Amino acid sequence: MEHNFKNIGIEVPEVLLPDKKVNMRKWAVIACDQYTSNETYWKEVERTVGGSPSSLHIMLPEIYLNASDRDARIDNAKQIMTRYIDEGILTLLPQGFILVERTVDRKVRKGLMVMVDLEAFDADPFKKASIRASEEVLEDRMDARIDLRMGAELEMPHVLMLMDDPQFKVIEPIWRKRESLTKLYDVDLMMHGGRATGYLIEDENMEAEILMQLEQLKTRDGMRFCIGDGNHSFATAKAIWEETKEMLSEEERENHPLRYVMCELVNLHDPALPLLPIHRVISGVSSSMCIQYVVDHLNSVGADARLVFSRRKPAVQVTDAPEVLFFTSKSSSGRIEINAPSTKMLIEQLQPVLEDFVREHPLAKLEYIHGDAEFERVTQEYDTLGFLMPAMEKETFFDTLSAMGVLPKKCFSLGEANEKRYYIECRLLSEHEDEPEEELMEESEEFYDEEESIEEIFDEPMPEKTTQKLKEFKIGNLFKKKSE
Repeated sequence: MEHNFKNIGIEVPEVLLPDKKVNMRKWAVIACDQYTSNETYWKEVERTVGGSPSSLHIMLPEIYLNASDRDARIDNAKQIMTRYIDEGILTLLPQGFILVERTVDRKVRKGLMVMVDLEAFDADPFKKASIRASEEVLEDRMDARIDLRMGAELEMPHVLMLMDDPQFKVIEPIWRKRESLTKLYDVDLMMHGGRATGYLIEDENMEAEILMQLEQLKTRDGMRFCIGDGNHSFATAKAIWEETKEMLSEEERENHPLRYVMCELVNLHDPALPLLPIHRVISGVSSSMCIQYVVDHLNSVGADARLVFSRRKPAVQVTDAPEVLFFTSKSSSGRIEINAPSTKMLIEQLQPVLEDFVREHPLAKLEYIHGDAEFERVTQEYDTLGFLMPAMEKETFFDTLSAMGVLPKKCFSLGEANEKRYYIECRLLSEHEDEPEEELMEESEEFYDEEESIEEIFDEPMPEKTTQKLKEFKIGNLFKKKSE
């Protein structure tokens, strides 16, 4: 009897990849939510890509979230999606998982491109869903993503979904057989992204073995997977599906494209997948004033906080306090000892205090810094104070998430910015009729002329922007903390 794996929420995808004529190095671009304050990075990407077919042209880098031409960029991206399909720039693969190798600094991270049923996802832990969010989302980053996905022909995944597989039973057995699989792409990624290699898994026995091993993974209160990176993109897909399905019959809901989202499934215990902290930095105001503010507010809620100045590195500072918050600036450094912590995580106690501070001091700016080297560089600037956050432990990550329901925003990072997913694979979000092959080849020639700019290729006027009903959907209702 055929086994039914519907209960785990994972299905075999049908993936679109660029035609073999496309320059894959120009096609693959880093996730939209990286380098959001580094305009130089994105200008260099634009210079590298030019007018060639590229995922850059069908996405919205978040550095442009507040740009005056944001809506025009989104409309243009949707038009180009349609062109890429109509002109044969993208081709549909046989149905199958894709094994992904990502090599950065000689470390190889292994992943699996899968299709996720959004009906198996819920951020409310009391609903005991198989798939849950890991972090709270910021609603001000949702509008543009909703505008881009709603009515779009394509999705490009940058979501990394985590599983807890300490015995390496899901991906590694397939990875050891990768030479027997069809290699789909093998590309050096631009801008120090390392290398990405993809293999098609279309053997039904391999697929069944993967699904069986996924079904056997340990669950916590019903949770088998969580969204490790790309919580905002996943929340966008969920919100659109919740709105869309209200207009569909039960039969139409069953296999509607918007019911699903494609992700890269990765093992939390992969040695090449770092679980890094995201540090907090306050700039634009006196460091000493901010330090005292934090101490005073912690004490006002009974945390019994004690301020200790020290020039020693955090690793060699000795303390018996249950919780310690290390800080540094150009003029001072030390620690805040918290003798009566009232939260499960240090970041959970600190975050609301810092948010209160920037609300009360309009000149202050709260920033989230990835990487110790960047943290050290930034905190040597004047009027800048940094709080060094501890890393989460892989062994207790899923247990902590299950106990808390949802982790505080910007709690962890799966690697440095250049290690994040590059857009390569696509998936259809709507039905699309095939056109005669001869006509497609004739019409697609202009896309391979690398000297043309994207403006020269797509010079027709933009359609008028329509108001999306989804803007009124309460995204915050999807992501709730577990009640104490």
